[in-house]
Amino acid sequence: MELIGPLQVKVMHHIWTRGPSTVHDVHDELMADPHEKRLAYTTILTVMRNLARRGFLAQQPEGRAHRFAARIDEGSYKRELLHHVRTEVFRGDLRSMLDAVAADESLSPEQREKVRGLLVAAG
Repeated sequence: MELIGPLQVKVMHHIWTRGPSTVHDVHDELMADPHEKRLAYTTILTVMRNLARRGFLAQQPEGRAHRFAARIDEGSYKRELLHHVRTEVFRGDLRSMLDAVAADESLSPEQREKVRGLLVAAG
């Protein structure tokens, strides 16, 4: 499975959460977030067409618009992404990957401790 970029992931999260959607639906939701960078409708259109071309979305005409639906479920994408990170970034070393997660200072101390507990339990 191919990896997708940050904006593509945001679009996919919308589709995974809301179900089949038009470009207008996705654009409106993304632009409702005050922390989101302002993006043109045509940017979202291009992203969604590219996701369809790459097999992540199915595209169905609906009047003058198109409705896009996920062809890959969120769980499958996450598993494939984690597999890629573990095998390619950490060279298959699960302990090293969990060590990196446990060292992530953006996690709360409690969350980091839970990850360290997993490391101890795994031996």
